[in-house]
This record gives sequence, C-alpha cells and structure tokens, in this order.
Amino acid sequence: MKKKRDFLSKVALDKYYSIFVLYVTILMSISKSKNLERKLNNIAQEATNELNNVCGSSLWESLGFVFFDQLEDPEKIAKANFYYGQLQIINEIKFFV
Repeated sequence: MKKKRDFLSKVALDKYYSIFVLYVTILMSISKSKNLERKLNNIAQEATNELNNVCGSSLWESLGFVFFDQLEDPEKIAKANFYYGQLQIINEIKFFV
C-alpha cells in the first residue's frame, strides 16, 4: 500500500513539475516575442526618422520609393533606398511573427 501511495505521489509530483515547466516555457516565449516586437519597433522608428531626415518630409510614406527618384544627391537616394528596404523587411517579419 505504501509503495502504491509513493508511486502515485511521485506521478503527481512529476505531473505538477511538467505543468510548471510548460508554464515557464510559455511565459518565456511570450516575453521573447514581446521583446522581439519592441526591438523591431525601435528599428522601424529609427529607419522612419532617418528617411524623414534624408527626404526632408514624410511625403515618402504616401508615395513610397518613387519619391526617392526626385532626390538630387545619389548618396541620399542610396540611403533612402536602404532605410526603405529595412522598413519593408521589418514589416514582413512582423507579419510572420
């Protein structure tokens, strides 16, 4: 009888341990997901600020990369294309996450 009780208590403890591990794993996954989202938002905000600086306005948001063709300096065009591409990649990552 004692062996059966010990066995059942061990099974119960193992079950509670498994639930605890699952709970902690889920909490860590949620935390990592929110951390990733926060980092992506920070990078997107930096890219948006840089695009506003390069273009001189936020008109590029409505026109897209077509707006960059009217920039006169090739260096500004390259910089704008880089940050616009960065924003597109961030949006795609957010879509899949």
